[in-house]
Amino acid sequence: MLASSAYQGDYARILKNYRITPEQVSRDLIYLAESSGAVLGFYSLTLGAEPELDLMFVSDAAQGTGMGRQLFEHMRDEARQRGIPAVMVISHPPSVGFYRRMGAELIGVKPPSPPRVTWERPILTLRTGVAW
Repeated sequence: MLASSAYQGDYARILKNYRITPEQVSRDLIYLAESSGAVLGFYSLTLGAEPELDLMFVSDAAQGTGMGRQLFEHMRDEARQRGIPAVMVISHPPSVGFYRRMGAELIGVKPPSPPRVTWERPILTLRTGVAW
């Protein structure tokens, strides 16, 4: 994530000191896509009271290959299989168009939370097809 062009400039600070912890790996659903040892992308889905797509990342090398779509569809299928009716997505602003194309609905914005996040973040919800 730290080498991604998606997190350059002002957006770089959101990842400062961010690390995926062993606790997160044991608690959340985390799936990784790789090829020949290179990470192509991954996602993390929290499974608490309000399931959330906590992280979704596609490497610069895999941008435009359909990897994001494959990861997102995998996440939706995993949520559906677990009986989760909807997944919340608090989006990186440049990614909101992707999530909307994938079927997520914009429902609001999360206000800035300085010092790390000084911009509004779109909040979306993705219905998985499971009845409420």
